[in-house]
Amino acid sequence: MKNNLPDLEDTNYKIIQVNALLSYVGNDLANLSDAVENNDHADVFVQASSMNDRTFLTCRTALDLIEEIQKDVEACIIPIDEVSGRASN
Repeated sequence: MKNNLPDLEDTNYKIIQVNALLSYVGNDLANLSDAVENNDHADVFVQASSMNDRTFLTCRTALDLIEEIQKDVEACIIPIDEVSGRASN
């Protein structure tokens, strides 16, 4: 089996970055989430309007990192399946 596994230290660092980014915008996201859960359309608009460009860019960066983490995890799953004999031929 060829070792094309992702660098897990790099993946761990991405996870730490996502955690920090989401902590940074946590209050904004919590307020928006509460408004959505309460089906309060006016409050959703107010909460979304109060979020500045930095909040949206922070969320976008976090989502990009999550996508990279997902690819890293998927790259590990295939070799695990091959080793365990679950790979389809």
